[in-house]
Amino acid sequence: MGLVERDAVVAELRTALSDSAKGRGKVAVIRGGIASGKTALLRAFEEHAVASGATLLRASGAPSEQSLRFGVIEQFFSGATTPPEASAMLSRLTGLDAPQVGGELSSAARSGTRDAHDLCVGLLELSRKGPLVITVDDHQFADSASLQVLTYLQHRIGTARVMLLLSQGTEPPSELVAEALRQPYSRQFTLYPLSPEGVGQLLAQRLDSSAALRQAPGSYALTGGNPLLTRALIDDSLAPGPEASAGAADGPVTGQAFTRAVMACLHRGGPQLLRTARAIAVLGEFAAPALLARFLDVRPSVVGGALEALELAGLTIDAQFRYEGTRAAVLDELTPEERSALNRRAAELLHHDGVAPSDVVGYLLAAGEADEPWAARVLHAAADQALPHAEQALALGKVAEAVQYLEFASRSCGDEHKRAMLTARLAWVQWTSSPAAATRHHGPLQTALEKELLSGREVMRLVRSLAWHGRPKEAVRALESLGAPPEGDGSRDQAERKLTRQWLSRWHPQIFAQVERHAAMSEPPGSPGPARRPQTAVLPRGTGNSSAVEGAEQVLQRARVRETPLASVISALHELLAAERFERAMYWCNELLQKAEGQHAAAWRGVLLDTRAAVSLRLGDLADAERDACSALTALSARSWGVAIGSPLSHAVHAATMRGHFDKAAELLNQMIPQAMMDTRYGLQYRTARGHFHLATDRPHAALEDFEAVGDLVVKWKLDHPMTLPWRGDLAQALVRVGQTDRARELIKDQLRMIGPDSTRMRGVSLGILASVSDLKQRLPLLGEVVDLLQAGGDRYELARAFVELGQVWQILGKLDRAQLIRRRALQLAKSCHAEQLYDQLVATREPLNSEATPSQWEDAEGMAVLSEAERRVAALAALGRTNREIGRKLHITVSTVEQHLTRVYRKLNIKRRADLPVGLPADIADIA
Repeated sequence: MGLVERDAVVAELRTALSDSAKGRGKVAVIRGGIASGKTALLRAFEEHAVASGATLLRASGAPSEQSLRFGVIEQFFSGATTPPEASAMLSRLTGLDAPQVGGELSSAARSGTRDAHDLCVGLLELSRKGPLVITVDDHQFADSASLQVLTYLQHRIGTARVMLLLSQGTEPPSELVAEALRQPYSRQFTLYPLSPEGVGQLLAQRLDSSAALRQAPGSYALTGGNPLLTRALIDDSLAPGPEASAGAADGPVTGQAFTRAVMACLHRGGPQLLRTARAIAVLGEFAAPALLARFLDVRPSVVGGALEALELAGLTIDAQFRYEGTRAAVLDELTPEERSALNRRAAELLHHDGVAPSDVVGYLLAAGEADEPWAARVLHAAADQALPHAEQALALGKVAEAVQYLEFASRSCGDEHKRAMLTARLAWVQWTSSPAAATRHHGPLQTALEKELLSGREVMRLVRSLAWHGRPKEAVRALESLGAPPEGDGSRDQAERKLTRQWLSRWHPQIFAQVERHAAMSEPPGSPGPARRPQTAVLPRGTGNSSAVEGAEQVLQRARVRETPLASVISALHELLAAERFERAMYWCNELLQKAEGQHAAAWRGVLLDTRAAVSLRLGDLADAERDACSALTALSARSWGVAIGSPLSHAVHAATMRGHFDKAAELLNQMIPQAMMDTRYGLQYRTARGHFHLATDRPHAALEDFEAVGDLVVKWKLDHPMTLPWRGDLAQALVRVGQTDRARELIKDQLRMIGPDSTRMRGVSLGILASVSDLKQRLPLLGEVVDLLQAGGDRYELARAFVELGQVWQILGKLDRAQLIRRRALQLAKSCHAEQLYDQLVATREPLNSEATPSQWEDAEGMAVLSEAERRVAALAALGRTNREIGRKLHITVSTVEQHLTRVYRKLNIKRRADLPVGLPADIADIA
């Protein structure tokens, strides 16, 4: 990789080398910040010097080797670039045995001055045979004996064929450099950080030009032009992984390589620079030169030099780290004891500087115990400000910091009522991140409830948490201890009571049944009544109450992480599911997942992924459903999921079963579940999924047992509506398998009456089950309606199954061409929704296709682009076996018009007959049946 913005320096160094080769010796000093490219420049020049015929002696100084006498000179003897004859000559002239490991001379009794003189003479003698180039990287760390040799050499270099090239950091010049720079044959070059354009050039050496152009401004802002840090950004951008892909499109990526490079720069700078960086990390926004000097107990000039070095290295700007991850990386290197001591030191200094207690308390909390009297006063003064400070931290997304402040405030508060309020707020904040962590507050909150220290809003949140974690008796006791809402009950309390009523009635009906008529659950004045559907309700037109759908949309639009109760979000999303507004539900799941990103809101993420899996199941997107359900299960621990684990678990089992992944489904069903889950709606979901697994694995009696149990509980708990729990259809499928078709027929007819005439997906699924228990004459028109409904409802999996049934009917009726076309469509749908078992079954039973039809004609629809819209609609229906008369009735055109369209279709697609029509047509071309 070539040097960037160093061309002028390289050119002058080459000129100096040319002059020195003519007997006009030169001394050059390369000065620059940490990782500014000094070493890279030296190496590039060394290659040029060797190529020019010069003898090269090279060495590097290191703090750990400063005590080795002649350690740098010894590197000249044993270096890989030192010619053997040069090493031998130095040995002969100076009496040294080369190489000298550890740099020890052959005669320890010699005086240091004489040794240095002899070595200088040896080097000058070597230059008489040809140009000699000596480079010492980081010469400021060279041992004193070697520096003496180099000092003697620079005194005599003026007429020698020698070029001495030294590099150093930004510290004041050594005595050697200071003396050399007073001579006319010496020159100092300073390497400044790269400019923004230079950073762009460095990026362009390894990234494509467009990526380099996009990343250059952000990379310069992060690195300040430091070449090492810039190269680390490139490494992270090129590393495999989703972060790198995002960075390649949107800006620089900061990954492990960049963090390692940052820490390498800090350690290269020496102990004082590292101590300064640690002080900046601890003090944060309060870091300033004067305070840093007091914090480190050093002179201001020492801190000033370290800050200059840090800024020149691109690590800081105005005593603050450029890269936010640097602070965490620096602190991670400290032991707990070191961090505690530094935080205590910061707290003490800030307190004595008059900083507000609310700003000092964070350092005391990080330090742990602080026994000093001033610390106790700070903690006491900060307790009253802890809640607003926590709310501010939450607004900035600093959840851990908010929890820390709330815990401190609840411990320090002497007022019982206020302490209860702080504990309730703490439980609420922690629940969003980890519901399991919030359970440790259940006991103190229940005690506070007994003392009547909690508001109605806080009690309702406690009740929902207890129910979520499978503690129904405690939830009932909490509600029974709370009276009716007082007159003028605040709108927030009213909203929480209403939400809790809805939540318990839908998801914890057994708890709700015990408290339904209790005063705490009474409706506020003017309420429309219980927010639950009656046992035999028929949904209004459009498969969903429009006002309920509008209300759900409003809740989701206003939803804010850690402000909106998650129960409210779940209820709103399930309102959309019950109304078959699947596209809107998917939209809101994605929107809210994006809001929760980076907010430490694991509970939101888990629930939203689970709901998205539910939507995907209803759309027949089985792979997406299985992926999201499994991701939901890992987003939260089993303990954090509580009884609600039944939801993602049931979706994962159902998706795996529908795909034919029976081993995976069995593995999921073998997981331990909370016993209390079976007394909730989550238990109903779980039993339903398990029943379908039994049905798919040829255990119809076990499935029958699960579906009957679901039906009994649904009726008992007054949750009986097929738009939410279609147990009758599930039970009917199991009954068919055991030969009880009459009972199955009655159940599915009951389900259809309850659904009403205007639903699409659920009505289509139910009619499909009815068709399976109807005679052949009724089955054909029923399946035609099923296909129309499922096409509109968007469920590709159920549509594929309907096509399989339809194909079988046409085969029984002897219409083999039509059956073959229908099966092709079913095969395509099964493949698109990842229903592997259904696809394999269709492939195994598929009859040979007409030899004149090529696969491309019936596997894709690219050729349909040449057709007009009317022709496409006719072709779509004809490809699926509709007669010309049926097509005419469907599209409201004459049979003659259908025939004319088909003639033009055959000509444009270069086919001869209906059987050759492609069946892989866009779903929106026609309502296919």
